[in-house]
Amino acid sequence: MSSEPEETPVVDARYCVPAATAFAVTKTISVTGHDFTVNDAHGTAVMQVEAAVFSFLQARSLLLDTASRRPVLTLQDDSYMATSRWQAYRGDSTSRRNLLFVAVKLSPLNLARTKVRVFLASNGSGERVPDFVISGSYYDGACTVSAKGRGDDGYAIAQITRQDTAGGALLGRHTYTARINPGVDQAFIIALAVILDEMYH
Repeated sequence: MSSEPEETPVVDARYCVPAATAFAVTKTISVTGHDFTVNDAHGTAVMQVEAAVFSFLQARSLLLDTASRRPVLTLQDDSYMATSRWQAYRGDSTSRRNLLFVAVKLSPLNLARTKVRVFLASNGSGERVPDFVISGSYYDGACTVSAKGRGDDGYAIAQITRQDTAGGALLGRHTYTARINPGVDQAFIIALAVILDEMYH
C-alpha cells in the first residue's frame, strides 16, 4: 500500500482503521429480495444487508450492524432510462439532508468494461466530476475503487472481486471480496460492493 493522501470518512470514522482489511460479502435470495451477509477475515458476521419489505416503487436495502442491528446506511435505487443510479443515506433515513453519496452507471458502449462514478453529497459539480470511480470488469470479476484527486485516474483505495461457483450463480448466490486499504471507510466500500451487484442484476 503506497503513501496516498489520508482518506476522509464517508460514512463514519469508526469504520476507518489503520490496517488493510478484507471482507466477504455474500448475496442470497430471500422472500423480500436480495440480502447480503458481510463477514470479516475471521469469518465473523459484522454487517448485514436486508431488502426493505414495503418498498414497491423503489428498491431499497438497509445496511445493518450485525451486533446492534442498528441501520448504518439506507441504499435506494433511483435509476431512470438507461442510467443505473443508487443513493446512500445515513441510518434508516431517505431524507435529502442525510444523503451521503450517489453512485451512477451510464449505459456503456463497451459492455465488458465497468465504470461507476460516485459523487459525495458535498460534490458541487452537478454529477460531472466524481469523487470516486469504480472501474475494471464486473463480468471478469475484478473492479478497483479509486479516489479522484491525483491525475485523471486517481489512486486505488480498494479492490472488489467476485467469486462464483456454477451452482451458486444459478441460484443467485454471489460472493464478493472487498479488500480495503488502510484508513479507508469500510462501510463505504461494502456499500459499493452491494450497489455494484444490484446494478448488474
